Amino acid sequence: MDTARMADCEERLNRHLRLNTFPVAVRFLKSWDEVPPRTKRPLRDLGNRFTTCQAISMARRYGWAIALGREDSSCVLGAMALGLEKRLPHYDEGNLCVQLYTESLEAGRLSEASVPRLPEGEHVGVIASPLGRAAFEPHTVVIYGNGAQIMRLGQAWLWKRGGTLASEFRGRIDCADLAIAPHITGEPQMIVPCTGDRIFGQVQDHEVAFSFPFPAIGEILEGLDATHKAGATRYPVTNWLNYTGGFPPAYEAYRQMLDEDGPPQGG
Repeated sequence: MDTARMADCEERLNRHLRLNTFPVAVRFLKSWDEVPPRTKRPLRDLGNRFTTCQAISMARRYGWAIALGREDSSCVLGAMALGLEKRLPHYDEGNLCVQLYTESLEAGRLSEASVPRLPEGEHVGVIASPLGRAAFEPHTVVIYGNGAQIMRLGQAWLWKRGGTLASEFRGRIDCADLAIAPHITGEPQMIVPCTGDRIFGQVQDHEVAFSFPFPAIGEILEGLDATHKAGATRYPVTNWLNYTGGFPPAYEAYRQMLDEDGPPQGG
């Protein structure tokens, strides 16, 4: 893997976005032989089981490469989305959703059916690493930022295409939207982090996410460069400062008194 290319991609993203945490490279593993040296396994190396969003958070905050397998996964929903656990009828019927996120079992069934997922048994795990340090070819790239930073990524994607960027929201299992959906659809999306990501991934209230299939990175970087050069879309967003401000009536009245009295007499 060309790590220099990964580092260059991260540098170009940060040049325009000034991110507070690392962009994250995600790859779905078909064999543990794909895992680079010095990659940490949660259970073996850290003595805990992680959620997928927790592993992504550790990659983006600590700069570590984290590989998560079935034995490392604490969240059965995330593990099912990765195809590491079976989907039993009890799950498909909506029983893990009803009275938590949906009023009825039928609504829960629809919610579970909507989750992007990988085929069961096709992968042994998932790895998350800072993009600039990734020693593997990512399937997806996940970026967290504030609303303006994520807006810039959306603008970059639409530079050549125009139109709108479609995103889905379900308020839960956002790891499937972050990591899996772009890999399946070939399209990026903006994600409002879910409850679990806020609890376990410790996402902050001001943070939004954007993820895209790695093959799209060239188009996104080109779009960032082009929209920056165009001048109207940059981060930090340029505030308009050439204006006359308004003041309380008492201030304005005093200004009128000063104008009537004339300017100060110089010594």
